[in-house]
Amino acid sequence: MSASARKKALIGGASFNKNYLEPMEYSDHENISNASDGFWGSQVERNWGSVAWSSYGSILEKLEQQFPQTLSLAVKEVNPEFSLVEMPVFALGYNWSASNDDSGKYAADKITEWVAKAKQRAEDIGAQCPGAIVLTHSMGGLVARSAAMIHGVAGDIFAVLHTVMPTDGAATAYKRFHFGFEHPEFSIFSPIDGAFERAGYVVLGRQGQLVTSILGHMPGGQELLPNKRYKDNSGKAQWLTVQNPERNWAVRWMSDDEPFIELPKSNPYTEIYRREDRMYRAANPDWLFPEGMEDLPQHTAPFDYFIDINRKAEKYHDKIAAAGDFHEVTYLCYSDDPGLKTYDRVDWESAKPLGSWGRDVSEKDVSADRTDDYRREDLLWGSEEDKEISGGWVGTDFKIASASGAGDMTVPASAGRFVAGVPKSRRTGHKNGYMHEPALKAGIVETWVKDTMVDVLGKCTLY
Repeated sequence: MSASARKKALIGGASFNKNYLEPMEYSDHENISNASDGFWGSQVERNWGSVAWSSYGSILEKLEQQFPQTLSLAVKEVNPEFSLVEMPVFALGYNWSASNDDSGKYAADKITEWVAKAKQRAEDIGAQCPGAIVLTHSMGGLVARSAAMIHGVAGDIFAVLHTVMPTDGAATAYKRFHFGFEHPEFSIFSPIDGAFERAGYVVLGRQGQLVTSILGHMPGGQELLPNKRYKDNSGKAQWLTVQNPERNWAVRWMSDDEPFIELPKSNPYTEIYRREDRMYRAANPDWLFPEGMEDLPQHTAPFDYFIDINRKAEKYHDKIAAAGDFHEVTYLCYSDDPGLKTYDRVDWESAKPLGSWGRDVSEKDVSADRTDDYRREDLLWGSEEDKEISGGWVGTDFKIASASGAGDMTVPASAGRFVAGVPKSRRTGHKNGYMHEPALKAGIVETWVKDTMVDVLGKCTLY
């Protein structure tokens, strides 16, 4: 069995099943307490064990142990009638492989249950509960939006705070379908950190073949691809290009350096992802079923299966937009750090064979049947620059230009810059930013969470 087949079997099974990866509800582990905290029970009973402790443990502990006293004093200064009586902190893990529509329904049920309990508690002790303040990280923002706007719990939510949310997807997701996760930089100043990054890069999928064999089957993964409203960091909707060869100075000069292809015109799903006949499609069909097609006789071709999943991803984004997109009290923060190079766009660079001076790219050059040889970088000493699609001796080679946008190395700054449904005053970009996964451990993000909660609670109208 190939590495792709083994990894796919472990993470997703032969074909997608939204129940294959289930959240570990109310689970116990060494980092959380089983000791009851009065009415609200233990951390286990508040579902802390359902999330990755390495990413979220710090913020959970601070929300429970440090924030209440600080918030109570700060809010009283702007809202003298306010008193913070109790602030139970719950956690909610979810199935990242499933559609955010399904995960949103799951989250909505939990929010309904927990808020009902909180409101009953408030009534019993003569207090008031305005609803839940929902704090999200990354893809969790898509889940929370689904819960609020599609599955009807907006009324149980007082405010939503999003951190590093891929609001309309991320170009990085598209790049990873082709060339896998980014090769970590090696530093002699932090060899231990570099070793951990390198291990993560290998485990998560250093090759497009590994990533496609997993995310190609998962609605949740495909919902991270840029949607119809996605913009790059300059605000441009055409985030994918195929460039003419750099040495083709004549054509580039005459065209004012305009790319050969600039997409999408309106719909990336039909113009990019589902163009099976083009090398810039999202998924290589040869990579989707490394274990073979025997278990899926109902599908005549691998790419048909990918199309079915991709349509579900498109449907989710259309559905959330039609429902209003964001809770009416939404705040978000994002990394706008130019030093954390992020793919806000994808520029395919082309190289013609020797002797082809003056030639530009043609439709046949981007044909999928001419560009099926993917070259990968050396595991230890390679770089992103080494990854390319080879057109052979007479074809055209393509590689993706290095990431150059501001962001958190996964989600670009445009995810926070261009959000029509959230007022600018409620969107905070941090120039001295942070990497994506550990964002909620960054001091500047913790401060933003605390200050935003003060702002939210300071405007709380008692009834």
